[in-house]
Amino acid sequence: MQIGLQENPALLKERRLTKRVQKTWMNYAEGRLPSWEEMQTLDLGADWHSCFAVDLALSDGFPYFVYLGENLARLAMIYLPDQAHREITPMDMVTAKMDEATLTRAPVFHGDMLRLPDKRKILFRSVLLPLSENGEDVTHIFGAANGKGA
Repeated sequence: MQIGLQENPALLKERRLTKRVQKTWMNYAEGRLPSWEEMQTLDLGADWHSCFAVDLALSDGFPYFVYLGENLARLAMIYLPDQAHREITPMDMVTAKMDEATLTRAPVFHGDMLRLPDKRKILFRSVLLPLSENGEDVTHIFGAANGKGA
């Protein structure tokens, strides 16, 4: 079954990446947790460039990315200034919410205003979506994130 942007024109009208990805996940899931394998078959078009997937079993203190879209790969290399304890990247902020998505077995949205090292500000949004390889346990987190100049 192919579900995605082409099969649902209403998704093309949605302006927010996070909402488009969440709605595609929800339409495909139909009340259950889809697998990472199933997610790879979805038509997310150019949105794939802003998506990622983490294998929780292989994550040992740090997220183990099994997929990282090219837009997010750049964000993983930007360290944010003025952090209280250590330098962190926008991707660190996103993956910090993975436990919440795992425990609630539901989408987790996050938004924040970030100040980049060059003093620019961006409005940063993300969504985390739980996945299951066995239909019961959350085994992966699928997500999308992007930023827009403020």
